[in-house]
Order: sequence, then structure tokens, then C-alpha cells
Amino acid sequence: MITGEATLVAKQPGSPVVAGSINHSGTLTIRLTRLMGDNTIKSIGLMVDEAKSSKAKFQDMADRVAAYFVPIILVLTVTVFVVWVGVGKGIRDYSTTTACINAMTYAISALIVSCPCAIGLAVPMVLVIAGGVAAKNGVIFKSAETIEKARNISHVVFDKTGTLTQGLLAVEREIYPTGEGTTLGPMILGLTSSSKHPVSTAIAAHLKSTVTKADELKNVTSIAGCGIEATWGVENIRAGNPHWLGVENLPEVKNILSLGVSIFCITVNKGLVAVYGLKDSLRPDTTAVINELRRRNIEISIVSGDNEESVKSVSRTLDLPESHVRFRCSPADKQTYIKEISTAKNIVMFCGDGTNDAVALAQASIGMHVNGGTDIAQSAADAVLIRPALGGVLVLIDLSKTFYRRVVFNFTWSFVYNTFAILLAAGAFPNARIPPQYAGLGEIVSVLPVIAIGVQLRWAKFTNFRA
Repeated sequence: MITGEATLVAKQPGSPVVAGSINHSGTLTIRLTRLMGDNTIKSIGLMVDEAKSSKAKFQDMADRVAAYFVPIILVLTVTVFVVWVGVGKGIRDYSTTTACINAMTYAISALIVSCPCAIGLAVPMVLVIAGGVAAKNGVIFKSAETIEKARNISHVVFDKTGTLTQGLLAVEREIYPTGEGTTLGPMILGLTSSSKHPVSTAIAAHLKSTVTKADELKNVTSIAGCGIEATWGVENIRAGNPHWLGVENLPEVKNILSLGVSIFCITVNKGLVAVYGLKDSLRPDTTAVINELRRRNIEISIVSGDNEESVKSVSRTLDLPESHVRFRCSPADKQTYIKEISTAKNIVMFCGDGTNDAVALAQASIGMHVNGGTDIAQSAADAVLIRPALGGVLVLIDLSKTFYRRVVFNFTWSFVYNTFAILLAAGAFPNARIPPQYAGLGEIVSVLPVIAIGVQLRWAKFTNFRA
């Protein structure tokens, strides 16, 4: 629960035990060392709150501009009225009444033609549609700040188990030294089906595709930290780690150990009959996503609570430098790493799924929670992948860039429209003006492009590697 490993972690006298974690077999005698208000989950929650409070708040530029817009327009309206009264009296020699009426037509036109709606819609219109587009592509972002910052991501940090990998062990290699794999299949299925250990579950799932019926074994006993013992007819069956069985030096075992996988061996009357190599397999789109991020010059790191061998095995598969790989990391260690690489110019995304990732998810510029993870991690994240695929990371980055371009266009259009329309309505151009009766049409002219550019986002294409 805390390290995030796919395989069980053996405990010995003196080892720390986290409340809420699962003991699969054997009996644990534990000593309470901390009270409820000071337990591991509480500590993680406090670190999450601290990390979130340290993040910069999103500044809504549209609201600030709109807040100044109305007072400025009112001042301009009064200015236009005063200027045209002066022009009428001093230059055109109008009477006071005629000068005031003429000035009023220009002032009213300038007031009516100005449109804060385009500015007000510049961000919300695109944001609402972007949220729908993101969900359609398997991503949910929780705030406008997330979609605004994602375009500048320069470093993506991944947890390993359940994020880059599927968090489920699968049989990578199998060897039957006696050549009796077909005969032994029903016995092995019966043995592994009787255990809830992740390794046994993976082997049982593998055998069910070829074995139709499991043999019934007697006296099945789980031995904590070692394996399983049972009786098959008159034969004594033992299964578990090779060191317990005393077969670690046999060639068949050494060959599979060299692959960097978990080993599960089975003996019949102390004779080795089966060796399985199990590995937590990568998600189908992991390699493609990592390669695409690398192509975009985005740095990639792995920070995991898993053991050194399993983490480095994944990093070698993905061709990541050792300097960007961390293993046996606690939640606080992950947070520290995120702090170290985060700078004013370095926007860091962290992708994780477990309780042990919650602090890092909150600390990173953008925390991405992977489908199937824990609730505490999801609450700490800024965005959530609702499909079990990492392609959503690329979707968020691409969508953020598209979102930004459209918002910039909307602000630019609003500025250009209001500047030109107000000058035209105010009579700044000698031979052209907008009469008061037509000034109201400016509302449509200003808002339609903003709506159109927002709606067009629905048909934008994004990089997404589907499993």
C-alpha cells in the first residue's frame, strides 16, 4: 500500500507494518507505536494539504480585464460627448442644443458598440468545450489552471507499478525440467488456486487457458515468506521461492533469474519439476507514450517504491538514464524529488495511482491520477485518466496548447474589435461612422467569432495511443 509494489513484501521481527495493509498468509504480532492522529495515512494527508497550499493560484485574466472594461468605456463615452460638443460649438458653429444632440449620437454609438461579452467569453467558452473534449479522450481536469499550464510541461515523472505497468503479475517464462508440463498442469493449477498470493493467482490465471480441470490436493499449508506445501496423492509437493526449496543454483533457475523477474518454483519429492518467471507487464501504450514524450524533448523520470531490480528492469526496457530513476522511495522521498526538479521554468507532471503517490501528485505542478488507483490519490491530483492508458498525458498537453491558442485569439479579437468599433462609432474616421441604430449589431459581430473558435475545438485531433 505504501511502496506500491506488485509483489508482497516480506516482514521480519522489527519490520515496520502500516495499518490498513493486507497480510496474505501467516500471523503477525505487532506493537502499536503511534496513535490515530499520527498514523501513516494521516501524515500523507497533511503532506498533501501542505503541497497543495504551496501551489500558485490561477489568475483569471478575463475577469480582471472585464472589471476595468466598463469604467473605461464610461469614461470614453463622456470624453466622446465632450469632444463632439466642443467640435460642434467651436468648429462647426452649431447651437448648444444641436451640438449636444450630435455629440450624444456619437457617445451613444460608442457606448453601445463596445462589447465586454467577447472578453468575458474568451476563456469560459473554450474551457467548457475543452472539458468535454478531454473527457471524450479519456481525461478529466479539475481546474482551468491545469489546462492552462499543461502546454509548458518540461518533465514528466512516473510511478512504476500501476502506472507504467499494469500492476498485475503475468507469467513471462516457464520451464518444466522433467518435460511433463502437460501432466503436471492440473496439479499446479490445483495448488496455485488454493492460494491468494499474487504470484499464485498469476500462475493459476495462466494455466486456466490450457488446463480444463484442477487436481484436488490435500493438506495444503501456506508458509509465510516461503511458499506452499501440500500432498498430491502420495507425493509431497512444495512451491515457492527457490532459496526455500534449495534449488537456487540449478541451471534452469539461474537462466530465469537473469531476466530480472520474480521466480516461483515447484518440487515433487524435492525434485524440481517447474520454474515460472513472473513480471509486471507494461501497459500496452507505455513505450509509445514514452517515445513521443522523448521526441518532444520532455524529460522523463521513474520514482517508485519498488525494489531496485524491478525498477531498473523497466527503465532499461524504456531506455531511460539511471540518473532519472529512483527506487525504494517513500511518499516523502517522492515529494522531495519533485521539489528538487521543480523550478520557475520547469513545469513538472507526476503520474501515479496509489496512496503512496498522493503527496507527489499534490506537490507536482500537475498531478495526473491513473485509472484504477486509490481515492486519496485521486483527490490529490489535478487531472484524472478515466481509461487505463497513458495516452491521456499527451492528450492533456496537446489540448492545453490548443486551448491556449484559442484563448489568445479570443483576447486578440476582442481587443481589435473594441478598439476599431469604438473609434468608428466615436467618429474618429472623417468619412465613416456607425449610427446608433446599427451599433447594437456589434454584439453579434464581436461574439460570433469567439463562439465559433470555441466550438471548432470539438473537431480538433490529438495524439492518443489507444490500447
